[in-house]
Amino acid sequence: MTPYHFEHVFRAPSTAAVFAAYFDAGHQIEQDRSVEIVEREVLELDDRDGVLRRVCRVVPRRQLPAIVKPLVNGQLHYIETVTWRRAHDAMEIDIRPSLLRGRIRISGTYRLERVGPHTIRRLYSGDVSVDIAVLAGRIERGIVAEFARSMPIAADCTQSWLDRHAEQSLSARA
Repeated sequence: MTPYHFEHVFRAPSTAAVFAAYFDAGHQIEQDRSVEIVEREVLELDDRDGVLRRVCRVVPRRQLPAIVKPLVNGQLHYIETVTWRRAHDAMEIDIRPSLLRGRIRISGTYRLERVGPHTIRRLYSGDVSVDIAVLAGRIERGIVAEFARSMPIAADCTQSWLDRHAEQSLSARA
């Protein structure tokens, strides 16, 4: 098991504004484009009792090296389940890549906290677990490295979206 932890500070009026960006379809399209996601299909969306749960099938542009392709059934994709418990300002994220026939699990918590009048810190941490002898550590470190590459890009995209939609975010609070 390999842990990961990423932090980013957003200029935003509230944690609700950042969560709204996360679930905004337009923002999702922009962010997917910026981190090279070529397809995102919402498989399930359930919003009730203060809990929003979204399950997506996600296909990255970046595919696997030829040596690893026999370990994947079809095109590389992953199933992403996000559960936002609004009262806790946190989301639980579970990602199951098609790689290694379901023997990889990425789990994490995406938590927001106010650290200033218009400053929200995102804490995204969790772990990558690969159930395969010998290669587990190498695969886990590769996945964490990919997160480390894409998280700043995604954060910049989110900040840009928040900057363009600040007035809407503020009026939504009123």
